[in-house]
Amino acid sequence: MSRKRIEQVTAAGGIAFVVLEGVGQGLIQVGGAEPTFEAPAEEIMAFFLARDNTVFNWGGYLSLLSVIALIWFLAALWAAIRRTEGDPALLAMVAFGSGLVGIASVTGGGWAMAIFRIREGLDPQLGRMLFDLGNFAFATSWIFFASLLLAAGLGAILNGALPRWLGWASIIVAVGLLAGRIIWTSPAAFIPWVLFWLWLIIVSVILIRRAGKDPIETAAAG
Repeated sequence: MSRKRIEQVTAAGGIAFVVLEGVGQGLIQVGGAEPTFEAPAEEIMAFFLARDNTVFNWGGYLSLLSVIALIWFLAALWAAIRRTEGDPALLAMVAFGSGLVGIASVTGGGWAMAIFRIREGLDPQLGRMLFDLGNFAFATSWIFFASLLLAAGLGAILNGALPRWLGWASIIVAVGLLAGRIIWTSPAAFIPWVLFWLWLIIVSVILIRRAGKDPIETAAAG
């Protein structure tokens, strides 16, 4: 496999993440949408009981596969920022490291454990805690993905690692993710997360198209 092809495959990880995560979360929601954060423990338990174990497990598995795709994308993004930044490549390292920490945070939820034990007499308050733990871990990951966006945005604005307009857009979405963590129980907090998915798709397309090209020329064109 040529170097260009490898760059394209890793860059496509952002798109693959969105697809796999979207399908995975869709399967997890089969049986009815999740309750609000203020829902009583009985409603949360009813939500867990309504999940089909097989469908839910497949959804969780696809979500785990999406994490692998995101790691590959982070490698492509690191390389793109690194080429235009030069040594010591601080922004590239911050972007890559922030993405990894965000992944570690979002995969630490408790929904899977609740589904695994729900039919064995899981205590409703414990079920509610696992429900909240999953949502809280997800919301906390926004902080680290915001750091990823800030580093990528600065890399675009200062060095042309990405188009400069996308650099400013990255910073705006990053601020939205940081603000979303403050109001994480509000439905409006999810808007920046959706924009982050859109950002992943756009960056993936750009990196795929730039694969194999001279980084100096692409930076100047951006």
